[in-house]
Amino acid sequence: MTDSLTTQQITSAEIRAHLRERSSATLRRRMATSRIMTILCWLAISLAAVPLVALLIRLFEKGTPVLLKSGFFTQLPQQPTLFDQTNTGGVSNAIIGSIAIIAYATLASIPIGIVVGIYTAESDSKFASTIRVVASTMVGAPSILMGLFAFGLIVVQLHLGFSILAGSFAVSVLMLPVLIGSTEIAVRNVPPTLREAGLALGAKPSTTSLRIVLPAATTGIVTGAILAISRAVGETAPVLLVIGGAYAITWKPNDPGSALPVTMNSYVASNFDSLKDLAWGIGLLLVLVIFVLSFAARIWAARKQKVQR
Repeated sequence: MTDSLTTQQITSAEIRAHLRERSSATLRRRMATSRIMTILCWLAISLAAVPLVALLIRLFEKGTPVLLKSGFFTQLPQQPTLFDQTNTGGVSNAIIGSIAIIAYATLASIPIGIVVGIYTAESDSKFASTIRVVASTMVGAPSILMGLFAFGLIVVQLHLGFSILAGSFAVSVLMLPVLIGSTEIAVRNVPPTLREAGLALGAKPSTTSLRIVLPAATTGIVTGAILAISRAVGETAPVLLVIGGAYAITWKPNDPGSALPVTMNSYVASNFDSLKDLAWGIGLLLVLVIFVLSFAARIWAARKQKVQR
């Protein structure tokens, strides 16, 4: 017995010595490879950041004076003329229209997205798998397809016409797969011991999901909802085909409306430089709104996770 233990100890010592020898022999090569890959990664990040930084610098350079212009947030848009090419007005109608579209879309999509996300996370049925595949496919689908779908259903089939409601429907369809995916991930990340504890106390599976699992997954769900909203804010294609582009200030669902991305898209193609400058201001406003929403979601999630720990 003693000889057997001695043999095992000698064998283990020889293995460790052999591993140290081999690792020492390749240490220099591995360190050099690590440094080269690190340099290549930083180089790739720098190359990717160059156009982004250049665009942001240009955007702030051209858009900041427009945002500081009197009446940009409060006046209705005006049409410049050859005698007064600076008569552009503001974008108050587009701001109100964007807020209305995002608000209606959020109210419609968040409850559905959360319920479906919980179902796909809690169920392993074929129907849940089908929903999961469809949601994953919709995330990568071009956003203009949502606009075409809303146009065909709301405008053509239901004869509701071009309206804020149609734009909200298109945006809500765009937000749904993001909400479903983020909710499913948040629910699956809840420790299984919480669910097991609820079931052990005699609670029904539905009660356990609503009273225990869902509150524990609130941080991830809210973060996903904010990110879905930030994505929908800057989308042009889904609302371009269905909202009508009215110049009046309205938030009624059945009325034609306007939106910031649609207004920017029309101003970029204008023959007046003043309207093109106004498009830079709208672009900067959208970037700031999206940045604030995304940053707020990250900060809120980090603080909630810190508190939970």
